[in-house]
Amino acid sequence: MGVLKIFFAVDIHASTYCFKKFISALSVYGADIGILGGDLSGKMIVPIIIEEDGTYVYDYLGEKVVTRNKEDLADIEKKLAYMGNYYMYLTRKEFEELMKEGKTIEGRIDEKARKITLTAGRVEEIFVEQVTNRMREWLEYAEEKLSKSKKKLYIIPGNDDLPEVDEVIREYESDHIIFADLKKVEINGHEMIGLSWSNKTPWNTPREKTEEELEVKIEELVNSIDNMESAIFQLHVPPYGTPLDEVPKLDDQLRPSVSETMNVGSTAVLKAIEKYQPLLSLHGHIHESRGIIKIGRTVVINPGSEYTEGVLRGVMVYLDKNKVKNYIFTSG
Repeated sequence: MGVLKIFFAVDIHASTYCFKKFISALSVYGADIGILGGDLSGKMIVPIIIEEDGTYVYDYLGEKVVTRNKEDLADIEKKLAYMGNYYMYLTRKEFEELMKEGKTIEGRIDEKARKITLTAGRVEEIFVEQVTNRMREWLEYAEEKLSKSKKKLYIIPGNDDLPEVDEVIREYESDHIIFADLKKVEINGHEMIGLSWSNKTPWNTPREKTEEELEVKIEELVNSIDNMESAIFQLHVPPYGTPLDEVPKLDDQLRPSVSETMNVGSTAVLKAIEKYQPLLSLHGHIHESRGIIKIGRTVVINPGSEYTEGVLRGVMVYLDKNKVKNYIFTSG
């Protein structure tokens, strides 16, 4: 077994630009394999309104465009996909009908901040359609590119990803695309376990567990590993109380502080790393906490995320049999 060259990135949140950069990076950096951790899904749908007079109205983040020009629309679509947003065309009447549900189509995950609880409706159905359609586009693109380069992609969702994401990935599993969540996979002599779930967050995302429940899940996965000295953990949430899980402190309105930070990682993840000491532990979830630390013998990495700017943050990791030989953070 020679040196295994891994390219790892995480939290690209529906940015097509970042996903395509990720696939290209495998060849650019000379990686043997790519590991793409959650979160894969975006957070909102931006409506483009079709008015009765045939004009299109785009109004998002202070930018308003009223146009009949198809080139303007193509630019808007590209910009939204670049930033990790979904978009859809709606008549004014259709848009108003959706708004009656009480959940803004522009920001469907703001329930906690608004202190409301909303039932499922057409907005939720549309969101699932948007998420799964983009995942299919990505995986078709990946299969085409990877089949030519002979590279492999190990893909794991995150706490922001709906269960339907798993179904789509399984549809596209092949020699080049491997679904790696909640199981052990073999990678060139290294055993890797994957876990998409996180500890509790203020936003009630689709995959959250208590620390006790996370510990049970991790223990089940760890029990499948034969050689911990060369093993890889790919657990979406980082270990608690480290430089990899720091975020701005939130007030009771979920507004971030400009001066105080807090730790929001998982104690169960920290406990597992301390107890089992795998060779490498890969994480994401906390976009602003890019870094590398050691917990005992284990090299622990969070490459961070800057997907809203179309920037792919990643890390190249070079593994010998029982040693992390080198790592290089990447950004581009």
